[in-house]
Amino acid sequence: MGFGFCPLLEVPVKVPHSVLVSLAKDIGADRDIDYELELGLTIDLLVIGNFTIPLSTKGEIKLPSISNTF
Repeated sequence: MGFGFCPLLEVPVKVPHSVLVSLAKDIGADRDIDYELELGLTIDLLVIGNFTIPLSTKGEIKLPSISNTF
């Protein structure tokens, strides 16, 4: 591995229909997507076993309007 190496991690996700409907309503109302990501990075250490580091972030992604695109 040298500089410029960028690993890609694909994670399959199941999303309930109600979440997709809620997302569509949110996008229609204010042209942004609110998100929150919570995950745990688990490392297997020989001396103490599995050690999990919790990671989280949240924010919003602004979507461009048609007038901003052209």
